[in-house]
Amino acid sequence: MKVKNNLLLMSFLVAFSVLNAQESQNQSDSTPKPRFRDRLTFNMGGGLMLGTFTNINLIPQIGYRIKPNLIAGVGANLQYIRDNRFFPSQEFLVYGGNSFVRYIVNDQLFLQTEYQKLFSTIGNGDYVMAGGGFTPSRYFSISAFYLLLYPTPNIYGQPFVVRGSFFF
Repeated sequence: MKVKNNLLLMSFLVAFSVLNAQESQNQSDSTPKPRFRDRLTFNMGGGLMLGTFTNINLIPQIGYRIKPNLIAGVGANLQYIRDNRFFPSQEFLVYGGNSFVRYIVNDQLFLQTEYQKLFSTIGNGDYVMAGGGFTPSRYFSISAFYLLLYPTPNIYGQPFVVRGSFFF
């Protein structure tokens, strides 16, 4: 299983490299390079699930635009989880950090890989996810990821993660 997950992750990263290599090299040298702060991107992502299983998730991220269509960055993770399926109900906080690489396919689609190191009272773990997203406007996106690597217990409860994000 781990070999399969590692192969999927490596394939995804190779796809990033291949897609990025296709960018035209014919840009004029007279074009001024953007300033450092103009290359920064800010993203407030998160998720919300309310009910018997409650998960409130905030993920602020800062990225650096390496190329017009390639962004790499870091972020923080903060989650509140309550599970009422048990008596007494289980309630805990999850915190940690993440790093990501995002390839912008076009104005509305992107691909992304992400590594998360998370800590909680039920255990610590490394998470690796790959997926993509849809950006219907310049300031909002919705994305879906598949967990390639995750510990047991998996705080997400399943191998899929759906997230909404605001860009500014």
